[in-house]
Amino acid sequence: MHNHLSFWLNWDSKILIKRIINNPKRPVAFRSSPNKLIDLIKKRSNIYSKALYKIDCNNLTKTELTNKIIDIYESN
Repeated sequence: MHNHLSFWLNWDSKILIKRIINNPKRPVAFRSSPNKLIDLIKKRSNIYSKALYKIDCNNLTKTELTNKIIDIYESN
């Protein structure tokens, strides 16, 4: 894959679980146990880690995160 940008928006597992555990828009996570979700996050992290850019999102506002992505995009 040439001429692409890929981003890993990395969040703490506890934050992800809190956001998705009972969300019907997340069918894989909906009504799953926290332990199952932690396993899923670990498996997916191996794939996501291959992204060109990793952004640690835990302490960023939506605006800061958006600006970070735009800055990276515009510098390429």
